[in-house]
Amino acid sequence: MLVIFLCLTVMLNLSDKAAGSTFNLTVPLDPISSQLDSSVILPCQLYPHFNAQPFRVHWHRSDDVETTVLLYEGQQIQEASADPQYRGRVSLVGDLEKGDVSLKLENLTLADRGGYVCFVKSETWYERARVSVGMKVVGSIPVMSYTEVGQDQMNVTCVSDGWSTEPTLTWRNKMGRGIDDNLVPKYSTDAAGLVSVRSWLLVSPSKSEWISCSVYLSDEEIKESRLLPQSTRPQTETPDTSGPWKAAFIITLVLALLGLGLLFLSYRKGYLSISKREIGERPPCTGTEGPEKTTNVEEAVPLKGKSVERVPKPQMAEKSTNTVTPEMTEKSTTTEAQIIRIPGLDTVKGNSVQLTLDDKTAPDFLKVKDKSVTCKDPGKMAAQGTQHPHVLCKERLSSHQHYWEVMDNAMLSMQALQKRQSWYVGVCTSTAAVSKEKLPLTPQNGYWILQYQKGSGFFTNTENTVALSVASNLIKLGVHLDCDKHTLSFYNANDGTHICTFYNIPPLKTFIPLICPGVKDGDGMYIGK
Repeated sequence: MLVIFLCLTVMLNLSDKAAGSTFNLTVPLDPISSQLDSSVILPCQLYPHFNAQPFRVHWHRSDDVETTVLLYEGQQIQEASADPQYRGRVSLVGDLEKGDVSLKLENLTLADRGGYVCFVKSETWYERARVSVGMKVVGSIPVMSYTEVGQDQMNVTCVSDGWSTEPTLTWRNKMGRGIDDNLVPKYSTDAAGLVSVRSWLLVSPSKSEWISCSVYLSDEEIKESRLLPQSTRPQTETPDTSGPWKAAFIITLVLALLGLGLLFLSYRKGYLSISKREIGERPPCTGTEGPEKTTNVEEAVPLKGKSVERVPKPQMAEKSTNTVTPEMTEKSTTTEAQIIRIPGLDTVKGNSVQLTLDDKTAPDFLKVKDKSVTCKDPGKMAAQGTQHPHVLCKERLSSHQHYWEVMDNAMLSMQALQKRQSWYVGVCTSTAAVSKEKLPLTPQNGYWILQYQKGSGFFTNTENTVALSVASNLIKLGVHLDCDKHTLSFYNANDGTHICTFYNIPPLKTFIPLICPGVKDGDGMYIGK
């Protein structure tokens, strides 16, 4: 009995000592590497390894103590205390009895990058330590395009999207040497926090000298494309008159001049006469009226002139902008390179998709019926409320190619879209669609649209607004979304001409077609095929 009593006394003393003793927290010093949409464990261990079950464990963001990631108190997790963005994604995965209070975070997003604080408190002591989460997201293969801007110059564009941080962009020539290292790339960040980079370079066209554009965060994750810029203008070659050809040319010229001189002398002395008919002049018509009317035989037979071979007019590329790209015909020198090629309307029509308007996404001042949408009270500027004046489609597009058309009043009136006061058509990301804020309709906020305003014409919703030239008989607008090549193109579906193309559509996104009929027109607009 004495032995049992002594053992119990020692255990109680140890328990009291643990409750009143100090402890430290052991965490990794380096950031923990993670990937988008994966899971990560943030280690945090008490030392000595006290039983942490009766302790308070609070995980929060290092920059904001109010942003609770997980709270363990009263020997249970307090679900309601966690910030909404972390609910259902966090858990304690360590053995609390051994002092392991490690946190598991699932379904990582870019917003999860950064520092976290592990805070542990007993009745008499508390300690905190910081854990950092790093996330590296590699962007897309660069998309290269070019257009002619002068007789001997081309503007080459390189664009890459979807990077977690600002990547490095480098131009190189065929020999691997850097080109214009002083060029400063332009960076932009979308609503999801992903970074896009673009750069422009003026080069001279060549038949063999390709250039490359490399984008990377580190040497192990380089994304590269190559392009061979060639001029589409026909080359006029000057014949080589050197050597024996030069001598033959001079002899021929001398003989021709002598012959002409002899003919001129014969003509002056009367040995040679030339009539107008002999040099091909048509005789005057006779007997054009009255009973003596005759038909001149030569007048009835059309003159036969020499056939003239017509040189086809060279196809000129569109003026390059930060929004649209010209149609490209040059193939890449590598399999990874991506060059913008604008397909013809007949080609993209093979990707037709049936769309359905979602009346639940329409504001109160718009009326949706089947595939048409109309403003109920045109002219009253109902769009000045908290909602944008457009309606979304039910379909979600995230891969492959899709084509649809937009027209006025279900195509019943067949009137040109330029007859309307205003409208816009395009796509938005699923993230932008659920946003409760009325953000500007820009690519940075997840919108890519073609707009029309009476008096201003057609333009894009980019930072540098680009006015577009569109035929006045635009009755049907064709829209082509290529999720694989990250482009959104608009066509005049009446004559098949290409209007413009967005080439900065981000990868790994879900897109929703949208249509705005404007708030000043009584007739609706129709979306479909």
